[in-house]
Amino acid sequence: MSAFLGPIHYWVFHKITLQEELIQDMIKASSENNWDSKLEEKLSEACGTIENKPLEDIIDGANIHGWLQSRISVTEGRLSLAVTELLKAEPERKKELIRIAFEFGKKHGVPENADTEEAFQAICDSLIDGMPCDRVNEVLEQGELFTRWQQTACVHSGYWEQLGETSEVYYELRRAIIEGMLSSTRLSFHAEEGNIYELVMQ
Repeated sequence: MSAFLGPIHYWVFHKITLQEELIQDMIKASSENNWDSKLEEKLSEACGTIENKPLEDIIDGANIHGWLQSRISVTEGRLSLAVTELLKAEPERKKELIRIAFEFGKKHGVPENADTEEAFQAICDSLIDGMPCDRVNEVLEQGELFTRWQQTACVHSGYWEQLGETSEVYYELRRAIIEGMLSSTRLSFHAEEGNIYELVMQ
């Protein structure tokens, strides 16, 4: 099976497993705080699960692209449903979810001496933005001290809208993850109008 797989497939699956790790952090918090003891069960029944096995052991070699796309849909559905369920019961939980997202980013932090090019690559290596062919992040300017890019499409909103929500909270969580990733560096993250983002060396 591994003969059919290339680095890009492992790259995509790595991002899927990272997002599942974040979801598991939320499930753990839900259990520990007595929010919803059946959250994992709800997510599995509604959206499916992400297999905790090596990619080459579970992927459909005859439909690699389709299999990866389906797993992106599973984890995006799981994240949106987990957050929506928890906040529907108690909106104040958002503060704790943002803290969890920040700590998750910190756990997968960018090296403290990273420049903005390296940090941008680390963000792209960690956060799901559809499939590579979607070309979601378009670099506008890039260098060691300053990197600027535009998100050309939102591939997340549909998962939230089908639950009657917007993707606003997703982007709050995403920002917290990025800020956590950068927390030991001299880099700062900024968002501008028009879905334009910047990394700046302080």
